[in-house]
Amino acid sequence: MTDKNEIKIFILHLMDRIGYPLSCDDVCSILRHDGISSYFECGDCFAELIEAKHVESVGEEDEKELYIVSPSGKTIAVELSGQISPTVKESSYRSAVRYLSFEKRGSSVDCRKTMLPDGKYSVHCEIVEKGRRVLEINVDVDTLEEAEKMLFNFRKRPEIVYKGTLALVSGDKNWIFGDN
Repeated sequence: MTDKNEIKIFILHLMDRIGYPLSCDDVCSILRHDGISSYFECGDCFAELIEAKHVESVGEEDEKELYIVSPSGKTIAVELSGQISPTVKESSYRSAVRYLSFEKRGSSVDCRKTMLPDGKYSVHCEIVEKGRRVLEINVDVDTLEEAEKMLFNFRKRPEIVYKGTLALVSGDKNWIFGDN
């Protein structure tokens, strides 16, 4: 999304659908993770929502200010969320729930690509839980398209990549072949 109003509507819709207080950092991490907006653009939009009183503070947790959607923000979310693609809304909601679940366990997901001197790409994906790296994968691929697809899939379902990797290295044939 490039239009600030669309991003603000999306933020309100997502926060309203999640239904419990979130920090600005949580919201912007979700939007950045899903490629909806940059962290800084989201921060600007969030600040404007606070100023317009469409989100309101409900206190602090772990030194982070928490916010909920105000009644006026809820009205906007309900009335204008139709401007956002249903596919984007649903996939971002699922991603947000997974992200927040990882966050509650103290987990973070990071993935990035680097162009190599020979024109190929190195893809790095990792999951860190409570300060300890629980999964790290580095793969070199031939094309940018392959790298982007790997990043997309890892960001979309990191828990499946994690479980699948464990199943593969442990030889859990039931999980691998779907007989679970």
